[in-house]
Amino acid sequence: MAAPRAAAPAPAPAAEAAGPDGAPPQPVLPEPAVPTFGALPAGVRPPQPVIGVFDTGEIMRQSVAVQQVEQEMGARREKLIREVRAEEAQIQALRQRMLNAPRDQAEIQQRALQQRVASDQQKFGERNRILQEDIQVAMNQVQREVAQVVNSIGKSRGLTMVVQSGLAVLHGPEVDISQQVVTRLNALLPHVYLPAENEDPEVIAKSGRFPTAPVQMPEPGPQDQQG
Repeated sequence: MAAPRAAAPAPAPAAEAAGPDGAPPQPVLPEPAVPTFGALPAGVRPPQPVIGVFDTGEIMRQSVAVQQVEQEMGARREKLIREVRAEEAQIQALRQRMLNAPRDQAEIQQRALQQRVASDQQKFGERNRILQEDIQVAMNQVQREVAQVVNSIGKSRGLTMVVQSGLAVLHGPEVDISQQVVTRLNALLPHVYLPAENEDPEVIAKSGRFPTAPVQMPEPGPQDQQG
């Protein structure tokens, strides 16, 4: 009598096909029905929006405070560049002198030169940081004041929405309040606080010696109400 054949192994379940990028396929989950509802009753329509538009770039260009900051910081920047170039010329001269020096003296001069270069990098790096932070201190004051002026003009004109011109695809001159913002901004903030050239803004901020609070704006007068 022949021996009984062993039972064939059950076939393994077929692997699910991977996605086009080789990622595992998304699982198929149950989707129970969700409640449906009919149309809502008619509600109160919102009022017609009253829109104003302002151009931040144009306001900054016409700000007398910004113009003064640009003039002062431009002079400080040019002074720093002149000092850096003068120091680079001296470093180059010292390198040339080191090449012509005896070996023992050249090694001493090289160590001194390396220390000077490292000191210069730190010194001029700090000067550049202070210069950039000075600009930020000044511009933050202008930006805070612009926000208050825009808000004040928007309330005085009964605007329900004010947007920057760059966000509006199309708008007419009758909704542009930029020039009114410039006029009021220059009257309220003709100049800003700017740290002295040899002062570190971070040190001043920690001491609390410079005005960090926004400038308080008076309520709009009759002329502003008419704008």
